[in-house]
Amino acid sequence: MLLLSSLPFFAHAQVPVDAQGNYYRNETSVQAENNSSKQSPGSLWLVRVDGLNCRQLASIDSPIVRVYAADSLLEVEMYRGGSDEVLVNPLDYNGKPWMPVRGIRSEDVCFVRANSRYIQPLTPR
Repeated sequence: MLLLSSLPFFAHAQVPVDAQGNYYRNETSVQAENNSSKQSPGSLWLVRVDGLNCRQLASIDSPIVRVYAADSLLEVEMYRGGSDEVLVNPLDYNGKPWMPVRGIRSEDVCFVRANSRYIQPLTPR
């Protein structure tokens, strides 16, 4: 988990959001540095609230895997879809989008609500 204070060159980005503040796509102009794993770098998002729950599945009823503090940076998981990465967030049974967040290991993915009340995208200044 990264803290914003350690990355002062980031600011808020303009990413499509609906009238309720939902993000249906998870792509931003800022991606994490490529790590030694075979994963493609994911987009970076800032946690806006203290105590953001990250759940096992894309559902409010799913168990909490971890909790993020305000100003934490999240790296979004990207899935392969043919020859392209899949950047669309999964929807729950109410049609609300959830963003897949990477953990330390590739199998540690969890989901946060993809809404501007809880998270916001980053971009270089």
